[in-house]
Amino acid sequence: MDPISSTTAGVVSSKTTPAAPDTAAPAARVTDGRATAAASAGPFAAAPGAASAADIPEPPAGPPDPALGQEVLDRAFAALEKLEKELKSIDPTTPEGAKRMAEITRQLNRVDEMIRMINEMRRSRHEANMAVIDNIA
Repeated sequence: MDPISSTTAGVVSSKTTPAAPDTAAPAARVTDGRATAAASAGPFAAAPGAASAADIPEPPAGPPDPALGQEVLDRAFAALEKLEKELKSIDPTTPEGAKRMAEITRQLNRVDEMIRMINEMRRSRHEANMAVIDNIA
């Protein structure tokens, strides 16, 4: 007889020990079916009271910027004005003047790009605020 195909192959032993019965008394229950320990530690443990000033968290890192990027925009417009004034005073016929004119033009483009980026951020913030208002309403 083949040892694999014997009659005891695949038979599970019936000598398993049954689990011990739970001898502890069931936990006391609250009317909603939760244990009393869970009820006293859960969100319904006590009647909610008014929040005091100590319960309100502080905003992170100081007051928020009410006009998003306004300080950066102010500096960018000041730099833009300064560069434009300098550009008007340059003689483009000299090689040094042409070189400085190209450099000022490059700086003007960078400042203009920064202004555009801040305007995009403001537009995105406005759209997010409007979406929140629409979801609330």
